[in-house]
This record gives sequence, structure tokens and C-alpha cells, in this order.
Amino acid sequence: MAKVWTLGLSKIEIGAIAGDGGMGSSLAALGNTYQDSANITVEDPQSTEHYAEEEEDPQVIIERAGKTTLNFSIMDADYTVLQSLLGGTITGTGATEKWNAPSKLPNIEKSIKVTPEQGHVINIVRAKISAKYQGAVGKTGIMLLQVTATVMTPTKANEPKISFSKLA
Repeated sequence: MAKVWTLGLSKIEIGAIAGDGGMGSSLAALGNTYQDSANITVEDPQSTEHYAEEEEDPQVIIERAGKTTLNFSIMDADYTVLQSLLGGTITGTGATEKWNAPSKLPNIEKSIKVTPEQGHVINIVRAKISAKYQGAVGKTGIMLLQVTATVMTPTKANEPKISFSKLA
């Protein structure tokens, strides 16, 4: 098998999870990803060791997989992106249009597709989205929408939570 190097970022697409709980098919890029802000982190597994009083070594070790998160920042989020990832409402039109933050944080779950410049495409079937706007407001600063997507178990039976596929 030939070696495959996954490098660069072409786009991150987000959309509704399919009605059957599988991977969403209507995904779209929500803006430009700020340079060097995208990363995938997999925490170390958690181990629980069970010992017998009469033995020095564990009798049983139970492991639970570590949490997987995708983090990235959108540098040009418009009002529809804010609404999609933070909730809230959009009111007005034209010069009076504005995004209004929600009074209570909504539970937002989405499917995500990460397409690199080369290598493996990463499909996340179901992720809990947490987002916040943050940044320096000044001549050298930029406002960013920081997004954390925590991978969750799909609701569709026998659906993998993450899959890697060949770049088309």
C-alpha cells in the first residue's frame, strides 16, 4: 500500500445530521478557516484497574476511549454562521440586519467533513458544537468564531463515529 500523507486544509464543511442519524449530506463551508487554527485532538484512553487483595498486579483493566475534538476558528463568520453555530436570531434586513445572541445556549449537533489539500478526508457523523466569538479588536487584531466540535456516538445503528476516506 502506498503511503498517504494528510496535509493542509482545503475546507471544513458542516451541516445537519441525516434524518436517520447517519452522516449528513447537505454540508457547506461556513467561512474561511483562520490560519493554523484547525486541529484534531484525541485524548488518552482512561483506564480503570481492579486489584485483588492477594495480588500485586491488576486482575482486570477496563479502558474507555479518550474524547475526540476538532477545533478551528472561522475568520469571516456572517450572521447565518453565528446563528447556525451559536443559536439566536437574525432580525432586520439590509442596513438594519443584525444577529441577536440567544438567552440560553442551545444544544447544537452537526455532521462535519474535513477535506485536506492532500490525503484522507475526515467524516464526523455527529458532533456537539460549542462556539464563541473572540479576538482582538484593533489595527492588528481580528474577530474570530472559535469552534469546538466534540465527537459523539451516532444515533444510527452500526454507523462509525469517524471515518477516513480517499480524497476525490
